[in-house]
Amino acid sequence: MPYDVFLKEAGQVAGFVAARWEPTTSLPGLQRVKARLPASTADDILSLVHAAQTAQTTLLLLVDPVVIDHGERARFLIEELESAIEFLLDDGVDEPADTQLATIQAFHADSAQRSSALHQALSDYAGLAESLKDRLVEIDEAFDVALIKEARELARALAAAPAAPPPADSEVKEATRIRNGMLVLLMSKMGLVRKAAARVFQRHPEILREVTSTYERRRRAAARRAKAQQAPKPAAPIADRTAAPEAR
Repeated sequence: MPYDVFLKEAGQVAGFVAARWEPTTSLPGLQRVKARLPASTADDILSLVHAAQTAQTTLLLLVDPVVIDHGERARFLIEELESAIEFLLDDGVDEPADTQLATIQAFHADSAQRSSALHQALSDYAGLAESLKDRLVEIDEAFDVALIKEARELARALAAAPAAPPPADSEVKEATRIRNGMLVLLMSKMGLVRKAAARVFQRHPEILREVTSTYERRRRAAARRAKAQQAPKPAAPIADRTAAPEAR
């Protein structure tokens, strides 16, 4: 899962804990498993998100400083274009663009935050969006076609950015260790919340959906679309040439 998506989902999990802690007249609350899930969990998760962001910034300043200036906007553009294309193509009709989208999503599923990965993702999504531009506007009148041009320009800017001087290996290793440690702690907290939610809201699947990973659901859907596109079509039946001629 991409780093920025992971942190976004962590924030959503924290919000879920805060919103679903107290029981209501019609729903249980996470409070009932406070022996396993402390009341401080939402605050703990948000604190870890902040710590992970700080550690990530420190690491990127060492290995890829251009991302500090352009990374946030690049990820916004990628998410906006992907969402718009997904909405357009989610119409039950198989077409080449479905395969293109599934291929792009699979290729960039685990893309890192490095400028090279962002550059490629911007180029790929902008290219597909350009080919579907008229349809994107037709299906969603608020879609801003200027995002396509901006994505292309930002991709070129990332590609042309000068390489940073190589940092000391020891600095990179230490920054990576700290960042990864924060992410591991965060993953553990999120897993605890999801397990607790599965217990408390086991009879309320619509509530459980609020805390499950949207990214993983989208990735599974993309994989299903790709598999459906690759599945061989059944051969047409062969006419029985030995059958007796129809009586007249």
